[in-house]
Amino acid sequence: MLEWLFSAGESNLWLFLGIMILGLGTELIPAEVGLPVLGLYVSNGTIGWTAAVLIGFLGSLMGATLFYFLGRYAGRPILIRYGKWLMIKEREIVQGERIVSKYGSWSALFGRFFPVVRSVVSIPCGLFNLSFKRYLLASSIGLFPVSFFYVWLGEKFGVERAESMLKGLEQELWWILGIIVVGIIGYILYRRFKSKR
Repeated sequence: MLEWLFSAGESNLWLFLGIMILGLGTELIPAEVGLPVLGLYVSNGTIGWTAAVLIGFLGSLMGATLFYFLGRYAGRPILIRYGKWLMIKEREIVQGERIVSKYGSWSALFGRFFPVVRSVVSIPCGLFNLSFKRYLLASSIGLFPVSFFYVWLGEKFGVERAESMLKGLEQELWWILGIIVVGIIGYILYRRFKSKR
């Protein structure tokens, strides 16, 4: 099941760079998932250790930067109104604002070590117009060890263990996928039926 991850070589690395950009700023694809997969690339010999850590770090930093500027230039009302399309909830913005107003630039540094805080701190840093240079420096210092740790974790876990675990779950995964597809179709039909009334 993991063969597809390694078959396309470098094109998959760009895919995971994109996952890092989305994963850090939103909870759609957490960095905790994407970074260990880069570690699997290392254990398989597809890429080197340094390249994996740099891809994870730079991708995460790009995500942090993107969502900082989103907060800075889009503004609070637009983010609250349209944030749902980026999987950003108003509750998360408020939570992030509390953290940033209390700790300032330190929130960009220490917030990177906590999964929930990491995904909500970038936008409020932009909303509060924190100095971008200080934000970038603090985020870099926080993101590098996090990227290093999760890539290391993925490498130590290894492809063979991941394969055996997925083989054991393969049948369940197909059932879960089927239930999700049926649920989505059911929801679409329900909404159409409801709108015609």
